[in-house]
Amino acid sequence: MRETLKALDLLFRLSALFLVSTFIPLLLGIWLDRTMGTAPLLTLLLMVSGIILGTIAVYRVVAEANQRLANLKSPDLSAPKSQPRDDARGGE
Repeated sequence: MRETLKALDLLFRLSALFLVSTFIPLLLGIWLDRTMGTAPLLTLLLMVSGIILGTIAVYRVVAEANQRLANLKSPDLSAPKSQPRDDARGGE
């Protein structure tokens, strides 16, 4: 159940991130085009830049989630391994 909630949280974050990064520049471009009379130049420019930036942001979130998942599944390789002591080998 907890894994399902984490997956849904990630899905919601990715959806919201992509939608916000796409539609805010789009709406800003529409408003600027109407204000300055440059339609559809700024709308297209800001929409394309929003899509590109949204894609990059989604990629980073997915890469971070994959890294966290990999860290949970693999043992900590940076921890020093215990070495047998000399007296435990049956030496002098």
